[in-house]
Amino acid sequence: MIYFPSLFPDEILYSAFARYHRDSGNENYKLTMEELFGNTSVCASLLFPSHLTSLCDRMPPGNLYSPEDLINNHTFLPYYTPFIPEKRYFDMKEIMKSSKGTSAYMQIGKPASTVKTQQGLRYCPACVIRDREIYGEAYWHRSHQAEGVFVCHYHPNTLITTNVTLTKQRNKHEFVSLEVTLRNEDLQYNPASPQSFSILKFIAEQTNLLLSSGWNPLGLLKLNQFYVSKLQNMGFANHTGRIRWSDLIPAFNRFFGKQLLIELQSHNEPSLEATWLHKLLRKPRVTCHPLRHLLVLGFLGETIESMTNQISEYKISYEPFGKGPWPCLNKAADHYKAPMISSCEITRCSKTGLPVGTFSCTCGFVYSRKGPDQSIDDRLKIGRIKNFGEVWYEKLRIISQQDISLREMSRRLGCDPKTVINRLSNSKTPIPTAVDQESISYKKEWRELVSSNSELSVTELRKLNQSVYAWLYRHDRSWLHEHSPVNRKSSTKRERINWAERDHQIAKEVQLAANEILHGKSDKLIRVTKTEIGRRIGKLPLLFNMLHKLPETAKQLNVVLETVEEFQKRRINHKAVQLKNTNAIVKRWELIKVSGLREKFIESHHDVISDLSET
Repeated sequence: MIYFPSLFPDEILYSAFARYHRDSGNENYKLTMEELFGNTSVCASLLFPSHLTSLCDRMPPGNLYSPEDLINNHTFLPYYTPFIPEKRYFDMKEIMKSSKGTSAYMQIGKPASTVKTQQGLRYCPACVIRDREIYGEAYWHRSHQAEGVFVCHYHPNTLITTNVTLTKQRNKHEFVSLEVTLRNEDLQYNPASPQSFSILKFIAEQTNLLLSSGWNPLGLLKLNQFYVSKLQNMGFANHTGRIRWSDLIPAFNRFFGKQLLIELQSHNEPSLEATWLHKLLRKPRVTCHPLRHLLVLGFLGETIESMTNQISEYKISYEPFGKGPWPCLNKAADHYKAPMISSCEITRCSKTGLPVGTFSCTCGFVYSRKGPDQSIDDRLKIGRIKNFGEVWYEKLRIISQQDISLREMSRRLGCDPKTVINRLSNSKTPIPTAVDQESISYKKEWRELVSSNSELSVTELRKLNQSVYAWLYRHDRSWLHEHSPVNRKSSTKRERINWAERDHQIAKEVQLAANEILHGKSDKLIRVTKTEIGRRIGKLPLLFNMLHKLPETAKQLNVVLETVEEFQKRRINHKAVQLKNTNAIVKRWELIKVSGLREKFIESHHDVISDLSET
């Protein structure tokens, strides 16, 4: 090449190729391909063009562009980069540099994605006017061509969709510039509708940020951890990371609105258990389209920039009770309210599903409360005292000798007056710990429950008082087993199976099913297999797991099952009959084609094909 156009900001590489073709005066697009890449078979690609090393090598002397520059600033790879594995990112760059561009879309996962490529290239009329003033001509902007981008990130108006499309074009080598397109169309200007505009503006701005900021792959695991931690803070996931789908999906749909999500090809049916949202937020096994990552970020109130910063700074842990150290709330200790507790054990409330934090101080005081904390004042709240500790009991012994009221004692110790009475009930014996007192209380409740419901089983008793059973199961399981009713064996007798009778019946059903497959009215031939027979008679597990008890059935299966070769012969005969009904002569090549035979099988069926066809 003796000339290559200078690339404009945010110009997609397809646009530069289109301008080159227009300015070169070539009437044949293949000639343009030869000049650009040295290869006439290269196809016009919008998102992931290939042969970029060849392109840069053929540029005129003084060329300022390298394959890396073109990929980062004028293709769609940066749009996908943060959301794909690092290895795939480098593989994609090598594919785009090389002549093996046919695998690019497969590598990025486009064919399998349910977010389909837009039908026509888009432009912003305000950008057209601005580009003509600054650069002398309009061009296709890269940020306008992403799925889900309906408004301009720079101007508050709707993008115009043209009839220039790469998915349905007849000439796969064709490049069409925006100026050529505008010759046949009036320059339209449509102000954006205020409905859903803020969301569409967010998608457009974040798309432009993805394309222009040069992010690195973030890693699927880190992305998943980030999303789940945010959902935990919003109450849509518990402390272990288990997501509450029945709450999340309706809230997600309400946030965006059903109609907008349908337009963005991203609506989630609440009744389904395998939506794209499930795949994105569960264990990261597959990649997801960047548009859907942007929707999740919008729902979480985050941006690409804030997400990247938090992941890079390792700020993605879930802390329902804030950061430690936490205060000791033992009123009897000198360090009351001082940040003495360095660790917090988080469990899940069995009734509400909310996180429960247990805080243990070196003074022996142990307390817990439900979370997550809503304000800084929540750090000074106690839900339940699990153990008072030696310091508290020592203070109780001291103030019990003083001439003060019961209420004053309870105020100084931070507990209920009845608690003080219980702890002082036997002054001659050591004061039991809170755990011992709980144990006595729970054991008493369990004995009363068992004695008043002697006819019930352990499972039935457990349902009557789950909290008592759960406490004893955790703290004194052996005592619980000793003082629980013995499991009674079921009085109902299981009916014994007459395998001989069943074998005889299933053998008949196998024969009938095989005949149905062989002589069915359907035009589509089906091979007689054990799986197909089992599916039709509704006894697939029996045929695979219990065939050793069904000798007659096994014998019948050996008779009726088709090998691959037998099925191929039946298919050849069937197709030959169909051809004879429409053609006077059945040709050999035609019979082979309609029979769907691979080359390696043609020779093994040579005689059958020869008998049924003419060369």
